[in-house]
Amino acid sequence: MKIGIMTFWWSEDNYGQLLQCYALQKYLRDKGHDAYLIRYDPRNDYGKTKLYIKLLKALSPIRLSKYIRNKIRHHKSITEQKQNPRNFDSFRNTYIKQSEKLYTSYNQLKEDPPDADVYIVGSDQVWNFGNLNVSKVKNLIDAYFLNFGSEKTKRLSYAASWGQVSISQEYIKIIKPLLEKFDYVSVREKTGVELCNNCDVDAEWVPDPTMLLMADKYRDIYNENNFEKPKKVFVLLYLLGNECDFSIKKFYDWAKNKDIEVIYVTGNNNIDKYQKTFATIPQWLYLVDNAEYVVTNSYHCCVFSAIFNKQFAAVPVKGSIKGMNSRLDSLWELLHIEPRVIKDDNFDILDKNKQTLNFEKVVGTADVINSYL
Repeated sequence: MKIGIMTFWWSEDNYGQLLQCYALQKYLRDKGHDAYLIRYDPRNDYGKTKLYIKLLKALSPIRLSKYIRNKIRHHKSITEQKQNPRNFDSFRNTYIKQSEKLYTSYNQLKEDPPDADVYIVGSDQVWNFGNLNVSKVKNLIDAYFLNFGSEKTKRLSYAASWGQVSISQEYIKIIKPLLEKFDYVSVREKTGVELCNNCDVDAEWVPDPTMLLMADKYRDIYNENNFEKPKKVFVLLYLLGNECDFSIKKFYDWAKNKDIEVIYVTGNNNIDKYQKTFATIPQWLYLVDNAEYVVTNSYHCCVFSAIFNKQFAAVPVKGSIKGMNSRLDSLWELLHIEPRVIKDDNFDILDKNKQTLNFEKVVGTADVINSYL
């Protein structure tokens, strides 16, 4: 079958985003399907903010200050990326089959829909529209709820993430009729099942697509690429630019006391004064697989740490995005392990609860999708 996949794919520094995109496609192609990525880039497809709202925001010192800080942070991140390329384009072009056309708007998807027998949306937070007004993200909702193409084309979601634990009635009113057209709905977080139920749609809780492949599939990627490898025992620190309570200084002090080197990788506009490694995707996989410990606030880095059976711990996010922590709760339950979370800069969890995970059981739960293809 020809399968078009709608997911996130354009990042230049979020390793999990690219690897989840790769994993679902790889899994489907290994099953004999002609799966490919639909290159939809939504970053310029948001509704325009009315002028008076912009003025009101500009008059708010708190909002204005936050806006300026974010702009400065983004500019620094872009500059850093240009100076230290991680070659994500090379990974995309080598490992991910993509549509020739780049869709930059929902209207393009609707007017010239990608050719496929099946559309699949997921994984990643494709159904997380934050706290934005519905009018602002209407195009994105239509795109990621597959409101385009022939009615004869099957519509499925695989491990789609809401990225939050509640949605408003305003959102439900728009999303419900779109979800009802799906032939099969599955979500990444257990809490996502309830959100689908709120739309009167049944959903299944399934593993993230990165867990559909065994560790050796990922080792094949880094083994066929050349890069400099660490010569000392090291701990990998991978932090995305999400708000969380975590002292990098205290972590470096902990590593120094254990006489272990820190390799620090960042993503998603995370800017600070510490020395970093700007790893390619194959190099990042190697670092996770060969680290003595892994500490991260990234969901996908936790997943890969588990895949490679590493001693790892998660740093929860906070503030307006704290609902994203539900994905960690789902991960612990899916893997049948105790939560591995760092609190109050206490790193003792890294040396506790050592166990070997059986990923064959996890991978087997995903075969359900094949009955809908």
